[in-house]
Amino acid sequence: MFAIVWGQTVSMFGDYVAIFTLPYFMLSLTGDAVDLGLTAAAETLPMLLFGLAAGVIIDRRRRLRDTLISVDVVRALVFALLTVATVTGAATPWMVLATAFLVATLAIFFDSGLQAIMPTALDETLLITANSRLAIARTIMASLGPLVAGLAVAFSAGFAIAFGVNSVTFLVSAAFLLLLRAPRRAGAAQNIRFRVALREGLDHLFGDSRLKWATLGGTFTNFIFAPLEALLVLYVAEVVFAIDVASDGLDLADHGAQIGLFFGLLALIGAGGVALAPRASRRLPLGTMYIIGLFLFGFGFVGVVLLGSMWSVVPAGISLMGLTWVNVALSTMRQRLTPDDLMGRVIAASRTVSWLGLPLGAALGGLIAATVGVVPVYIVGAASILIVAVLLTRTSLFLQPVMADPNKSASNPFG
Repeated sequence: MFAIVWGQTVSMFGDYVAIFTLPYFMLSLTGDAVDLGLTAAAETLPMLLFGLAAGVIIDRRRRLRDTLISVDVVRALVFALLTVATVTGAATPWMVLATAFLVATLAIFFDSGLQAIMPTALDETLLITANSRLAIARTIMASLGPLVAGLAVAFSAGFAIAFGVNSVTFLVSAAFLLLLRAPRRAGAAQNIRFRVALREGLDHLFGDSRLKWATLGGTFTNFIFAPLEALLVLYVAEVVFAIDVASDGLDLADHGAQIGLFFGLLALIGAGGVALAPRASRRLPLGTMYIIGLFLFGFGFVGVVLLGSMWSVVPAGISLMGLTWVNVALSTMRQRLTPDDLMGRVIAASRTVSWLGLPLGAALGGLIAATVGVVPVYIVGAASILIVAVLLTRTSLFLQPVMADPNKSASNPFG
């Protein structure tokens, strides 16, 4: 567990530097909300194109650890090239989109592969602990990453520094994976036709109604949330700090410290709630935890819209807490309810279906925001998330409980 948690902690720091810096860099280049939506779409479209195939490839790999290390090395190289382009002034909006697309493609194999290797490298009782610690690390790094990136871009060559940092963190992640003692996998899908292997993963995913509803709930929520996430940097700039992005876009780096501080505080506030995830998972069924997370998520964004000031960071942090609860519950549920020989395919299929709404939602959100403004997008999005949460309480996700600890009772405390 040490190699997984610490390696990914360092890697996630770089990820959040890049998550903040890539759209921020695009905004400084063009100052256009549509381009923000396109950047978010470029980061999510690869899941739809390659997600299912990635699951089959993962289940065919006997030495999955080596695959993860190779992916980390290639991602480091991609960000190193973007760093050079930024330093020399050769970076263009198209290069930003290409980087987002390529790195997102590689992340499909890494993220699904990491979740697939965890049940074989860790005892089943440690899964919720590992998933929760990764969630806590993600939240802490989501605090430090944007803060460091915001401070960096306020100085000369700051964007290049941020991209270079992310390149190095992928190499650190690869080094930690070398310490991981993961048994050689059976490679169960090795001798199965590609189409048949795909169908086996999908059949298991949709054959278990709890996995099905958790996945479909993620699909609708992602469609609704994609514009909220893609436009957050624009919302903070225009609404919270009253920056005229349309005319001030080329000088947006001057406001990097302010905006980075907001995102850092957001994640720091959310971290307190994320730390409760392991305790919540011991008391609540995973489906209940998932739905509570959606309610926190939706109500948090309602508060963001109502406040419209620096104080918006508090409900935004609550929203982050809710999102993390959803992710921890869904990741653990997939690992608990899936046989080892299907793990890669089911995880990749679930993630692919869940991500179906992201590219379209992100692109549409950018177009709508450019037409009517950011605030209406946030109002409709928050209300829609709450509606999805209510509807899911009528499904087996809530009515047929699954506990994180297989030795505990699966009765629903609210059912």
